[in-house]
Amino acid sequence: MPYRLLSTKKYSAFVDEKIKTENLEHEPKDWLAVYLPVAEVKGNDYKQIKNSYVPAVLYWGWNSTIECETDPYTTGNFIKAGIFQAADNLDLRSKLKDKQLVIDLKQVPGKFLYENKGNAIFLVFAYTTSAVAAVSPYPITLYAEYQLKENGEVVAHGSGVIQKKAQPVRNMWKSSKKFTWMYLDEYKKESNRMGTELVKNIIKQIKS
Repeated sequence: MPYRLLSTKKYSAFVDEKIKTENLEHEPKDWLAVYLPVAEVKGNDYKQIKNSYVPAVLYWGWNSTIECETDPYTTGNFIKAGIFQAADNLDLRSKLKDKQLVIDLKQVPGKFLYENKGNAIFLVFAYTTSAVAAVSPYPITLYAEYQLKENGEVVAHGSGVIQKKAQPVRNMWKSSKKFTWMYLDEYKKESNRMGTELVKNIIKQIKS
């Protein structure tokens, strides 16, 4: 048999093992506060979009498509890590001029699609196969709102939208687990990058 369907239970084990819910500890800053889109852990969510297998005499076809949405608490923490790192690297505190910046992460991009589909045509002494396996991110942006406070009073406010640059990852002869983990490594880096870009965006708005 050229292919075995992957269940959501099996696939969720891959993702949950790699992306564990994290509550990253950051040194408290009285001049910077970041609120996540959810207040507590919700867990990753999985949905089987397609799950078909056609075993005929001369033709086999399969399609296993699973939608995954990572826990927004975890994704938010990855973005938050990028925010705190950028705040230090870009000397955000001096730019705030004794004010406090409060960032509220409203929408975080953590949804992606796992696809493994193809077919096999059986000949007299052999068979040919055509298959595609990939993990593709949904085009969801990071959206955040912020407030600039002085002595507890809001003196300025605004919002920021950061586009997601993550690209699909195709399986180049690796197991479903390994190439999914490749994507999740990039997902974490991309979340950090978006947090950094958000800080840069807010700094530009504050200066203008």
